[in-house]
Amino acid sequence: MNRGLPLPPAAVRERRSEFAVLDVREEASFRAGHLAGSGNVPRAELRTRTSELPPRDQPLLVVAADAGAAKSAAAELGAVGFASVSWLDAPLAALDGGLEDRGPAARLWRPAPFLEEMLARIPRPRDGARAALDVAAGAGREAVYLALHGYEVEARDRDPEALARAALLAARHGVSISTVVTDLEREPVTLPPGRFRLIVCFRYLHRPLFAQIERALAPGGHLIYETYRTGQEKLGRPRRERFLLRPGELESAFPGLVVEHYAELEPAGGPITARLRARKPD
Repeated sequence: MNRGLPLPPAAVRERRSEFAVLDVREEASFRAGHLAGSGNVPRAELRTRTSELPPRDQPLLVVAADAGAAKSAAAELGAVGFASVSWLDAPLAALDGGLEDRGPAARLWRPAPFLEEMLARIPRPRDGARAALDVAAGAGREAVYLALHGYEVEARDRDPEALARAALLAARHGVSISTVVTDLEREPVTLPPGRFRLIVCFRYLHRPLFAQIERALAPGGHLIYETYRTGQEKLGRPRRERFLLRPGELESAFPGLVVEHYAELEPAGGPITARLRARKPD
């Protein structure tokens, strides 16, 4: 249920800090002037650019050229699962500073929280030690996040359309990633040995890749891995056993790596996951 409300300009001024602000005007209008700190996804592209939106439990304020467009976009976001979407009940021009900023759009999306947490504990990459691989990259949030932190990222996935969206997301944030269409389960996959200082894998499990991932890490390189564990099938997808880790399985899946962090999470309502950060000895 969408618990959002129409907000007049005075209420937005008072409550601005409570919301992520999404401007749904066309990109040209956004560049001509917008509210500082707002993100931009045109209304016509909301359903194809969901990876650029905030987490669905984040209170969201929609602004547009007029109140009707903002209300319609808020209803569309509520229909696809955003829990609290309010809208500016006035033209954006009526809001103090609503058209003053000319800077780039704010990043409203976030990568997997475990990646944010673990990346902060890994030394920043040096020249010549920046190669990173995102396994099953999907729409590319983790890959682009790594690129924003100085990595030269190779994103692999079987879906060329998802990888195209990932490349566009990188370009919107002023970075680039390399995309490689790869069916990680049906093709004979050979990852280049010893190439990557960092490999990440989220929400994906194909056990035959474990040995390849371990070999692809450079000495001193790190692996950050998180995916679903047995018990998740009772709460939702994935439900097939081959996509679910057994208890303790991920911790021992890479025998040549040194485990630096491991946890199995089972919060109320899910998701039920296992998390690993490991390092290849120098």
